[in-house]
Amino acid sequence: MEILPSLSDIKRLRKKLNISQKTLGEKLKISQSIISRIESGAVDPPYSKLKRIYEYLENERKTREKSRKHAEDIMTQNLHSINLNSTIRDAVELMNKYEISQLPIIENNLNLGSITSKKIQKSITDNPQIINVDVSLIRELPFPEIDKNWNVKDISDLLLQYPAVLVRENNNYIGIITDSDLLKITFKK
Repeated sequence: MEILPSLSDIKRLRKKLNISQKTLGEKLKISQSIISRIESGAVDPPYSKLKRIYEYLENERKTREKSRKHAEDIMTQNLHSINLNSTIRDAVELMNKYEISQLPIIENNLNLGSITSKKIQKSITDNPQIINVDVSLIRELPFPEIDKNWNVKDISDLLLQYPAVLVRENNNYIGIITDSDLLKITFKK
């Protein structure tokens, strides 16, 4: 059985996170008065209730800690891209060389679209001759663009809808962020 912190530690953590007893109670469906009595030691709470409170506060702490990181902290700086005149074969060779699964299509510093290994795979399976055609034939929507100061939480929300996001500073692309970049920070500790 895991050892939980003392009641005063839970109160300290809640206050450090600036979460009111009322808000905590609403999130966990526990009355504010019960939380107050638990923190003051006026009631001896069941282990399961104490564990729920602690786990919620710890998860909130970890989420906030992650969100302190920004795009520039987690992005891959070596941005590989292709242009509209590149062939699908060129894209496959670049993806294989750098072990990546998507590429932005960038020309004259403009984000014109993207191409993913999934789209290539489907297209080649349907018609193997397409390998020598320009990527413009199967290009997908451009990856969203964000500023280097975006926080990780907002980036994570974007990556639920898109395979990658491009990071910009001023008018230049300085990196790319994919799911794997987010997963790297999850296991850094």
